[in-house]
Amino acid sequence: MDRRTLIVSTGVGIGLTGCLDASQNETGDENGTNESSEGLGSDTGSGTNETDTGAENDSSADDTGTDDDTESEDNDSDESDAADDDSDGETKRSVTFDSCSRATVTGTFEAGDVAYANTGFYAEDGLIGDTILEDGITFGEDVAAPFSGTVVFEIADGSNVRAGSDEITVEVPDYGSTGTVLTSLTTKRADYERVSPTHENPRAGECLSEIEPDTGNSNDSNTSGDATFEVGSLETNTPIDAGEFLEVSVTVENTGGAAGTQDLKLLVGDSAQLVERRSLSLDAGERTQLSTGYETPHIDNDHEFPVRVESDDDAAERSVLVYGRE
Repeated sequence: MDRRTLIVSTGVGIGLTGCLDASQNETGDENGTNESSEGLGSDTGSGTNETDTGAENDSSADDTGTDDDTESEDNDSDESDAADDDSDGETKRSVTFDSCSRATVTGTFEAGDVAYANTGFYAEDGLIGDTILEDGITFGEDVAAPFSGTVVFEIADGSNVRAGSDEITVEVPDYGSTGTVLTSLTTKRADYERVSPTHENPRAGECLSEIEPDTGNSNDSNTSGDATFEVGSLETNTPIDAGEFLEVSVTVENTGGAAGTQDLKLLVGDSAQLVERRSLSLDAGERTQLSTGYETPHIDNDHEFPVRVESDDDAAERSVLVYGRE
């Protein structure tokens, strides 16, 4: 079976262009037909055709005659050139994109008519890729013609065509690492020969966004950029006598997405005096128990004051009691 296929992978596009040009070309074909028909209408209006009644009618009658001749001329052209030009047949077909991974085209297909799916996806390296005219059928070659019914395109595990009496299913492989989107369909022979889409999925961009891989930075280098050090509740040996060592322990956890290093500070008193600084490195998700403290000064009276442990992101505090010497 000789058919044209093309696969394109690129990091800068999704292969959806050409649909507007295809629509314009399709309209241009019709305009060309209309111009030919107007020429027939002009001959008729000159009175050389006896079947054109209404010589006494004005230009509006000529217009009516032109429309009738145009329709007749179009029908004759479709019957003789069905294998090459399916413009009239295309107007009788309906195309639906049911989802990101399913589309249908319903109508009548003659020998030489085509129905192909074009896709977009993300490769394993995160770059976007697409396929054009890789998955589909040519009537009279891949399946029997003529055919009246529905052609269904579905993303599946592999490539396959299942033909029934009124429905043909074309299974399109899942090309991407995170999924594959049916971005457009090619259903006109002229577009097939130009290697361009006929009908674009209006949700193609949204569908591709849904399967875009997460390219978040998972750098484990020892920087505090994405690290978050949370400080748990403080534990101490309070109350103690003046001059004794105040022990402070706390759980510190890195809840951020990367490893990091921060200084943990022990602050005491209402004026938050720094008495101890400890550098701590933690991997993402790692937790550790930090023990610190300081020797309390000699005081005469009992004294209660706050003790605080701070990271760059969080802090915990509690009050401690130190007994005076008297």
